[in-house]
Amino acid sequence: MKPFNYYDLIESFAVDACPICALTRNDVARHLDSHLYEYANTRETHATMRASRGLCAHHSQQLADYPAGVLGVAILHQAVLDELLTLTDTPVRSNGGFSRWMGAANTALADRLEPTATCFVCDALERAEALHIRALADHILEPRLTEAYRASRGLCLPHFRQTLRAAPSTAAHERLTALQSDIWRALKAELDAFTLKYDVNHADLVMGDEADSWRRATEALGGDPFVLGLRRKV
Repeated sequence: MKPFNYYDLIESFAVDACPICALTRNDVARHLDSHLYEYANTRETHATMRASRGLCAHHSQQLADYPAGVLGVAILHQAVLDELLTLTDTPVRSNGGFSRWMGAANTALADRLEPTATCFVCDALERAEALHIRALADHILEPRLTEAYRASRGLCLPHFRQTLRAAPSTAAHERLTALQSDIWRALKAELDAFTLKYDVNHADLVMGDEADSWRRATEALGGDPFVLGLRRKV
């Protein structure tokens, strides 16, 4: 039986991006959207936001890009600030000795302000990403998925590594490697053509599809920053 996202994967290979990045980014956007418009007032969401001390910097910025959701953003951050003020307003008990107490008080308050849960959007991102990687790895030997992959720009390097690790068989591993290698080989040829034609000594050569190969190469190696972020290691 094919998973629910099998056909989503096939469709996503048609976009000019890594399909895992594209699907995961859409999933994260829907997750943020639902929390802004449907769950901003729920006790569970408030508890999660309080525990994580808000979202990570990356997803906080993404949250701020929802102009129609400003009320939801405000409500969620009211809960977080309420939690922080409760923590800072609670006195730290002295164990004797002024200098020793000051050091303990500083540490105790800093420790209280540490999050006790991770950013829930990061958690949702990793769950969605894992589902898409698993579906691709498990079904890459199926002709429709193979052909969709072959006709695409392939996976970004981080997601290719993850998909290789998830491959359930030698055949799947070899199919993935062959498909991605062909895509990289074609991209390398375009980069070669670009650098040749960019050279002032070859100004007579007309630039073609390889004109944006340098940009596609950065995306192919780094992936989507909204998915892979600044510090994610995959």
